[in-house]
Amino acid sequence: MKDRVLILAPRGRDAAIASDLLARNAIRADICDDLPALVRELDEAAGVVMLTEESLATVGVTALTDWVANQPAWSDVPFVVLANGSRAPRTVVASNRLAELGNVVLLERPLHAEAMLGAVRSAVKARNRQYEVRDSAVTLERAVVERTAELEDARDSLEVALDAAGMGSWDIDFASGDARRTSRHDEIFGYDGPLDHWDVDTFLEHVDAGQRDEVADAFAAALKSGALDVECGITAADGSHRWIVAKGRVRYDGDGIPARMTGVVSDVTDRKDADAQLAQAQKMDAIGQLTGGVAHDFNNLLTPIVGSLDMLRRRYKEDERTQRMIAGALQAADRAATLTQRLLSFARRQSLQPRAVDIGALIDGIVDLVRRSLGPSIDVVLDLPRDLSSARVDPNQLELALLNLAINARDAMPSGGRLTLGVSEVAVDARNAVGLKAGRYIRLLAADTGTGMDQETLARATEPFFSTKGVGKGTGLGLSMVHGLAAQSGGTLTLTSTPGAGTSVELWLPATEEAPAETGELVAEPVVARRAATVLLVDDEELVRAATADMLRDIGYTVIEMGSATQALAAVRSGLDADVLVSDYLMPGMTGGQLIHELRATGVRIPALLVTGYAAAGEDVPVDVQRLAKPFRQVDLASRVDDLLRPSPQERPRMPPSP
Repeated sequence: MKDRVLILAPRGRDAAIASDLLARNAIRADICDDLPALVRELDEAAGVVMLTEESLATVGVTALTDWVANQPAWSDVPFVVLANGSRAPRTVVASNRLAELGNVVLLERPLHAEAMLGAVRSAVKARNRQYEVRDSAVTLERAVVERTAELEDARDSLEVALDAAGMGSWDIDFASGDARRTSRHDEIFGYDGPLDHWDVDTFLEHVDAGQRDEVADAFAAALKSGALDVECGITAADGSHRWIVAKGRVRYDGDGIPARMTGVVSDVTDRKDADAQLAQAQKMDAIGQLTGGVAHDFNNLLTPIVGSLDMLRRRYKEDERTQRMIAGALQAADRAATLTQRLLSFARRQSLQPRAVDIGALIDGIVDLVRRSLGPSIDVVLDLPRDLSSARVDPNQLELALLNLAINARDAMPSGGRLTLGVSEVAVDARNAVGLKAGRYIRLLAADTGTGMDQETLARATEPFFSTKGVGKGTGLGLSMVHGLAAQSGGTLTLTSTPGAGTSVELWLPATEEAPAETGELVAEPVVARRAATVLLVDDEELVRAATADMLRDIGYTVIEMGSATQALAAVRSGLDADVLVSDYLMPGMTGGQLIHELRATGVRIPALLVTGYAAAGEDVPVDVQRLAKPFRQVDLASRVDDLLRPSPQERPRMPPSP
């Protein structure tokens, strides 16, 4: 259709002759009866219009000129007009009509066939180029539409991705000062919906006053460097305080002048909080290492003091004044030992002897002591079900922890109140709010009706040496000790408190199906050696070693002293014979646990007691080895050695001589 020639020649045989000529030369031609018919065919598409000049003088030519004037922008249909052939000049009307057709090739009659064919072929070729332009324009327009849709999809996807990442985008026009933003941008600044206007000044109004000048300077510097990267605190429109990070890049015009800045903003409040918690955890770990080391050295110092006082107490039994002085010194040493235990509990390095414990029975056993400690103004309420599993914990440390909690509750209730001690069994899954491993736990509750704590105090309550009791009224180690005990036992400690409404402390301990262990009776005097026996004593601290040796000799044992594990190992391999090994754990070169392993590897299974002032057992300590924490009393040392020597010589393997 677009290559055909429309012919309008209403008089004579011109139309038929022209159509026949074009057909013989493979050019399609359609004859139109009149101007309206020609206009209708043009609407269907055509390559060239051939018409006689006299046909333009008929009625209805306006329809043709209107069509020409309103054809698409890409179209300029060519007209081949066969002139009248008259020698008289054309009238003004006729000239105007030709001009209104626009793209006209005028052929004077009579004309040669080749001239007509040449004109038509040229016109068809030109018309085809117009159609090619049209098709290219359509293709380009379609591509633009598709690309625009892709860009819109990409923009929507980017906005969704930014929103998922908690980020908002922004674009500042420096000429107008206005900024386009995503909805997430304004939400980060605490607005429920987008603001009508936003600019750099609006941004700076939200920035914390102490950082405002610094952030303003960063914006100014970005115009030169081309990049913005700031992190600052803001006060959001809803009154909350947040931390944000804003990153942007500057775009310049042809003259190198900043035109726009485009970037993103993200709320990093959670990250800042996490960083603060990590820093706090690192600080607490550093303090834990320090306190653990201090407690270790302090325990080594206390051991000879306590041992010497014990022996003096036994030697001067009849001297009342001396007994009173020694009792006072021992009481002070016990208080110092309690302090080191608290330090080690916080550092999670105390000497624990965990076993199955009936928590209800344990509380029953110390409740009278708790009531005496609290006084008559505080009512102690017990909620102790009797059908619970045992908890795996060191009972002595747990009693100390409960007394610490009771004392804290007493100090929080100066006018009296109520302390509730309760126990329950709880099963937790892997996703729990208190950070425990999945399993069953015994939850011990100590809830008071005291003054309570605000959030700032509550956040620091388990820090070592942090206290609200005033100078001289507390060490600040009570809760940190309980927290350390819980963590080292495989549980945790949780605190909830409201000012004026009291505090609740929950101590979570692993439950066990083991039957609770029986507690032995307290022995006042040390067990004297039942028979002649030799103790191999290994400790790198001379004062501790000497005091321990004196305590053992005082009750009838022969003691061979060694200053290191390697020295003791060499002596045994050289033929040294002993009945029992008493060794410090933490020593240079080789630990007490490694010494026991080396002895057993050579076939020497001598009964062993491991003594420590730091960590009762590392991974290198056999599970069947008994442990004794420093500082220890002579009665405790004597009892442990006696237990190790209880089997008869025939039942107990002796150390073989060195090969």
